[in-house]
Formats: sequence, structure tokens, C-alpha cells
Amino acid sequence: FLCWEIGTMKCFAHTRSGRFELRRPETETEWDCFHSIRERTLWDGLDLHATFGAYNRDHPVHSQDDNTPLVLIRNGIVTGTVSLQDMGDHGPSGHKTGPEIEVRGVAIDPACQGQGYGGVMLMLVDRYASIKGYRRAGVWSDADTVLFYARSGYIHRPADMPVRLACPVPGSIPMTKRLDLGVAQNDGSVLIAAA
Repeated sequence: FLCWEIGTMKCFAHTRSGRFELRRPETETEWDCFHSIRERTLWDGLDLHATFGAYNRDHPVHSQDDNTPLVLIRNGIVTGTVSLQDMGDHGPSGHKTGPEIEVRGVAIDPACQGQGYGGVMLMLVDRYASIKGYRRAGVWSDADTVLFYARSGYIHRPADMPVRLACPVPGSIPMTKRLDLGVAQNDGSVLIAAA
């Protein structure tokens, strides 16, 4: 089940795998885990060194007003990270679809991958973003993770809904999700993006 703690902006889930919490890093140790997981999973795992250079723990994006770094904590241990970037109101002039959040840097500690923690994190991200008033979420996926995002309701971004963030990694696939529909919006079109 999901629980939301309004005053502290924390989101909780209790599953058979334990108690999960999604929130901003609060201690130096949690910030170290945030950066370590991102560096090992994204920079080393996806070999982003060639595209972005060495991982920079002091990169200004981590402290921008429109960026919210979050950690996924399972039973008291940081197991994943994600950042949410405010993209503002989306849609063509006169046909706004509401505020959109960009889900960035989804990373689960390599020792914890394949256990469903990424799905739990996306479920908590959806809840977190919905409570904060976002109507839509966007993500850039590589070909290997398209189905992971599709299971959480993301679809290939339609041509009439241009992306708000430049492609961060060459070859990435733009995907989107309406937060008020959940997985019900997945009509199979995401598979076209994976082909």
C-alpha cells in the first residue's frame, strides 16, 4: 500500500519485499549513496563517460530549483536514485495539458537490480509527482529499458507532443505518461518505439 507524508514530502510503500521510502537525500551518507549508485549504474553501467565525461558529484543540476534529486530507501538502505525536473506547462498554445515532470537518472544499485525495486520506485515517483500537481511525466529511455517503462504505463511520445528536454543520450527514445491514467493508457504503441 502507498502512504504519503504531506509535511515532509515523503512517499512510502509497503510490499512483500519490505518498506520503501522515496524522498530527498537528508544526510551526507545518503548523498554519497545517491552519487555512488548513479556513477556505478549510469556512468559505468551505460558507459556515459564518452558522452558526458567523468561523473561530477558537484554538477549544478543537483542543486537547481527545478530539479529534485530523490533516493529510494528499502528497509533503511538507499537502493535507488532518480531526479525529477520541472518542465512547466506542456502542450501547444491554447491546448495546454498541464504541468509535466521529467524523470531523469533512474538508477537502482547494481546489487539490487532485477528484484522489482525499479517498478516500486516509478510507482512512488508517480505518486510524488501527482501530489505535487504534475499531470504528465516524461522520460528518455534506451532500447533496453523501453519495456520496463511500458510496464509502468509509459508510451512512445506522440509527434504532436514535442519533448521539453533535449535528448540526453544519443539514441534515447522519448516516452510519456499521463499521471491521472496510470497504466491504463498503455495501448501497445510503446512497442513501436522498441522495434
